Amino acid sequence: MEKKLLILGCSATKLDADGHIPALDRYDGPMYRVLRKFLREREWPQDLSIGVLSAEHGLFGSLKGIENYDRRMNRAIAAEKAHECLAVLEKWRDGGHGASYLPLGKDYLPAVQPGLDSLNIPHKTFNGGIGEKMSQVKTLLNATSTIPRRKAAQVEGGTGQTNYFLPDWDDLLDPGFDFENDSFSGPTREERSDEHCCRLMQPKRMSDGILVSLAQQGTSRGPLRRLQGTELGALAPLPLREHYGLTDTQHLFGDCGAFSYVNEEVPTISIEQAVSLYELYNFDFGTSVDHIPVGKISRDGELVTLSDEERQNRVDITRKYAKDFIDAVKKRKAQFNPVGAIQGISPEQYAESVLDYYEMGYRHIALGGLVPLKDDVIESVVRAVDAAANTLKSRPWIHLFGVFRPNLQDVFRELRIDSFDSASYFRKAWLRSSQNYLGANGEWYAALRVPMTSDGRTRKRLMGEEANIEELEIEEQRVLRLLNQYEHYEVGLTEVLDAVLSYDRHLARSSETQSMCERYRRTLEKRPWRNCDCPFCQELGIHILVFRGSNRNKRRGAHNTLMLYNSLS
Repeated sequence: MEKKLLILGCSATKLDADGHIPALDRYDGPMYRVLRKFLREREWPQDLSIGVLSAEHGLFGSLKGIENYDRRMNRAIAAEKAHECLAVLEKWRDGGHGASYLPLGKDYLPAVQPGLDSLNIPHKTFNGGIGEKMSQVKTLLNATSTIPRRKAAQVEGGTGQTNYFLPDWDDLLDPGFDFENDSFSGPTREERSDEHCCRLMQPKRMSDGILVSLAQQGTSRGPLRRLQGTELGALAPLPLREHYGLTDTQHLFGDCGAFSYVNEEVPTISIEQAVSLYELYNFDFGTSVDHIPVGKISRDGELVTLSDEERQNRVDITRKYAKDFIDAVKKRKAQFNPVGAIQGISPEQYAESVLDYYEMGYRHIALGGLVPLKDDVIESVVRAVDAAANTLKSRPWIHLFGVFRPNLQDVFRELRIDSFDSASYFRKAWLRSSQNYLGANGEWYAALRVPMTSDGRTRKRLMGEEANIEELEIEEQRVLRLLNQYEHYEVGLTEVLDAVLSYDRHLARSSETQSMCERYRRTLEKRPWRNCDCPFCQELGIHILVFRGSNRNKRRGAHNTLMLYNSLS
């Protein structure tokens, strides 16, 4: 589909708030207010992209996060930026954009007019005063391919039904990966059209929704990754529900990723930034900005304890941010459900916060900071919160961040905890040596390690011994070939097991290889993949139990998550 490109000029009126806020929300002139009102009522049009032209940043996509600034455009600055704008316009044209629409003032046009003309891009300049231009923009918006905005999910607390959310971190897979020949369907993600594991698992449902972290804003990975500004993804938001393959009964849940800034004095995500992103990407639930009072992470990965004063300060910051967050949600008339993140040092503090947050207006709360705590402490916190919630006029919806804890599931059900998120079963696929695959019978199995000699980490592990890479590559291919033959009952267990162990010895301590022998034998003997009807086991066969690369490992993680989800029903 060829897209229309609407290019807006920056506005002198801006939102005075901290953080890198998407330009569509940072600018607060009349044109931007018209756009935000439209997007409160309609989905982002599939055939529309929005760029911005500013004296400070030049030509860039409207989703790029920018800080507040004060610099006005004039014709001289516009002329200076013309060559830079030409390159950006060419990039956007080649990315599938057709006609451009320009409700720009006379001081802005010299920046883009030469490029549009030289590239032969059809364009329409909106003339007249600001009122006439706004009317023309409204007409353009109403003529786009859009539908009424999906209403955020409405849920009640204390129903006794537990919802599970899968945390996402760019879990994309190659749908055309050739497992028998161990090859990708194309050299890059774009050429392969990689898809999220939840989409590939369909028609099986492996969660009640996806938890997406705003921590991606600090990285170059994930659907909410940091945007440089001129890439195509900065012109229109990725439709996240489609990206994850969510049905109408599954939810999109956002949080701030507080562990990503645990070493900072204050959160690196601003309140307005969080509200803006949740709203632009049409989340069902958006969590207030919090700060975890459990400690800092040292360079060697250890948790360094904070002083009592530091911990209390973080609890206070979290509570203050929660108040400011829900006020910002109301002021903006945001469409998502605000979720109040609670941090505490004691069960009593968590319980007190439940009452405070309810008074602020929250009807959805989430308990953070539980991950490092022992089961008995978590139980004390949850029981205190439950007692406080039961004193309120209506019980709030209660979520537990990052916590599954099998031993506490009966407690959570007893206390009618509404939802939790956890990636533990997903990550076990590659983080454990003996529990990588959860069988349909409820038993765990070890995956067969066949690491890639082409992987830099594998080569680094081999540098300490006298190893011939070419010989290892031959041995590696022989192991994969035997596994394929074992899948089709063409070779016996002993031959395959010996080959796997022989290759494994190059990469692990001898004592570890010996301990894995019986685990591998059990996996090969039981063939647990044969007893599972999930799409990945049906597609991969034995390769679902091969510990090798993300296309196998993450599919195995998705399988484990499906088994977890099935156990909750």
